[in-house]
This record gives sequence, C-alpha cells and structure tokens, in this order.
Amino acid sequence: MRIQLVLIFCLVQASLSFAQDRVLLGGILKNQLNEEPIPNVHVMNITDSLATISSLEGAFKIPVHLGDSIVFTSIGFHSTAFIVTENELNANYVEVKLAQRQYQLAEVEVNPLGTKEQFRKKFMELEVDDGSIEIVGIQGPSKDRRTIPITEDADEIKKAKHLFKSPASFLYGNFSKDAKMRQELHRLEAEKAKNQYNDEKFNDDVVHRITKYEGTKLLEFMDYCNFSENQVYGYSDYELTVAILNKQKAFERISQGSTND
Repeated sequence: MRIQLVLIFCLVQASLSFAQDRVLLGGILKNQLNEEPIPNVHVMNITDSLATISSLEGAFKIPVHLGDSIVFTSIGFHSTAFIVTENELNANYVEVKLAQRQYQLAEVEVNPLGTKEQFRKKFMELEVDDGSIEIVGIQGPSKDRRTIPITEDADEIKKAKHLFKSPASFLYGNFSKDAKMRQELHRLEAEKAKNQYNDEKFNDDVVHRITKYEGTKLLEFMDYCNFSENQVYGYSDYELTVAILNKQKAFERISQGSTND
C-alpha cells in the first residue's frame, strides 16, 4: 500500500513538473509578399496534439514545450513549421511568414453554345414558346388557329388557272353575271362561318364564366365591351379573355362611380 502511494505521488509530481515546463507561445502570422497579417491560420502543436486559429490581426497563442513541433497551414499559402527552441521560449513573440501558393489551372475554352454538334442537337430539341400566359380555367392560344380560307370554291380555283391558259376565259369568269353570283354566294358563306365562329368565342356563357356577371349586369357589360366582329375573330381565346378582364376593370370603376354619385 505504501509503495502504491509513493508511485502516485511521483506521477503527480512529474505531471506538475511537466506542466510547469509548458510555455504559452505567442506570435504574429504575416504574408511574406506584402507583410500583411493573415487571419484564420491553423496553428497546431503536433507534439502535444493542441491547436488554435489566428485572429483577424494574424495573432495567435499556443502552449508549447521545448522541442515541440509547430505547424502553420492556411488555404492559399504554403504550410510551414518549426521546432520550439530556447529562442522561441525566451522571445516575447515570434513572427512567422507564409508564402502564397500559386495554383496552376488548366486552359479552359469557354463556349456557351458547346460544340457544333451539341448546338445542333439543342436547336433541334428546342420548343418554340408561343408567348402565352396560363390563366386558370382558360385554354391558351391554339397552335392551329381556326381560319377561313380566302376561297373554298373549286370553281374559283379553276378560274385563277384560266388566267394562264386563256385570258378570255379569265375575263368571262370574273365579269360574267354567273361568276359574280358565285362570288357573292361564297362571301355570304364565309361571313356566316365567321359569325358562327365569333358566337362560339363571345357569348353569354363565356362572359359569365370569366366575369361571374349574371342577368341585366351581364347584358350591360357585354354591350359595354363593344368588340367589333374583326376584333373577336382576330383574338385567340387567351387574348379575348385578357381583353374581357381589362374591360371588366373599367366597367367596375364606372359602376362604383355611378353608385357614389
């Protein structure tokens, strides 16, 4: 028992003596190129497994013993190290300079379009934007807008061919009474198709679905819109919806003004 106590006492004394030999080493880290302080440098005492980081002013303090190995590392600088000697232990502080590291980068050719083959592939896969904006509940512009051809009459097509075959036939086909009647019939049929198309696009149900107006207010608003036949025919479903919504804003302002008066 007595021997164990003696051993414990010796170990404690050795530890105290070891701790007393440790000195707090202070220093400044600078850039070797311009003498400016280097912040956030890792300072490691690899002998005693201790570490710290330099301040914004490049200052550091770390416990050391005589003969300890101190290593300094920082991104952008070459690592450096020294072994603690009597000079470091007796100095008020040490000055450590780090050399900047030069990184060699490989040449890179910047071409946002890629190679010729890559550009061709991207171009072929490109989706054409129709410029539409999605409105909930409203179908966007159709890529195949319905149109009414200039002429659908086979006789009218034949008549154009006669111009190159026979000028006389061409004059007869354009100025005879029979030809004029056919032209008028075609015009009426085209106008009828156009009106039917407009009625499908702009009617009570369509306007009610967009504005939620009903009854007299709905009829008054439709009169207020005052869209021409050509306007309705020329608008896509999306463009007509936007036009109706813009008209509704103006209609509401007028209605509120009348109520206030």
